[in-house]
Amino acid sequence: MTYADRYDPDVDFDRWYTLATAREIRRWVRPEDAVLELGCATGLMTAELSGRGAAVTGVDHSPSFLERARARDLPGVELIEHDIVSLAIDQRFDHVVLANVVHEVPEPAALFGTAAAHLRPGGLLHVTLQNPRSIHRLVGLELGQIDDLCQLSPRGEALDTVAIVDADHLESLGRAAGLVPIHRGGVMIKPLPNALMETLPDEVIEGFIRAARHLPANAAMNYLVMEAGSAGADVA
Repeated sequence: MTYADRYDPDVDFDRWYTLATAREIRRWVRPEDAVLELGCATGLMTAELSGRGAAVTGVDHSPSFLERARARDLPGVELIEHDIVSLAIDQRFDHVVLANVVHEVPEPAALFGTAAAHLRPGGLLHVTLQNPRSIHRLVGLELGQIDDLCQLSPRGEALDTVAIVDADHLESLGRAAGLVPIHRGGVMIKPLPNALMETLPDEVIEGFIRAARHLPANAAMNYLVMEAGSAGADVA
């Protein structure tokens, strides 16, 4: 059974993270900017970025996910089936997006290198990942449900999560790839596990999304923006 058979990003509670992250990224994207989305899955975020008027290149290794993304028939979108770590295309982008995928690769430093190599000078890398200091994990620690904030949950193990890393580690990966951190924030306050969050009304979830600006260090997702230097990096 493939990852795509076990996980549907359009119906899982994670869709809220995707949409909330897209809202944050859209603040930085101008119409006609070129965006490379590494790990585009079924195109949920792709649609949000395309709606901003950006030209989006989405990359994913799952044929079934890409089939669903193509079915959206999004304007200005090119979709590529490829491993996101080893990708090397002859184009530089204004933005590269790594939304909730760093924890799924065994060599995240290589992924950051690939992302940096596809940024034009002054281009921006947008990274989100689960925050080990999310309120729901802090509660779980105090209740004895986990022994460490970076401990993988059964759900994480079932979805092939390699590791949970914090914002400082993500920032260090970016710096090692030649990128300069310029923004750090958070996406959605999450006081409860996904299954319980899913039972809440949409307007309550929206309130948790908006409230993240008050407690970014304890939001469900860390969100970092990093800038490529004037020289950029070489595409392998």
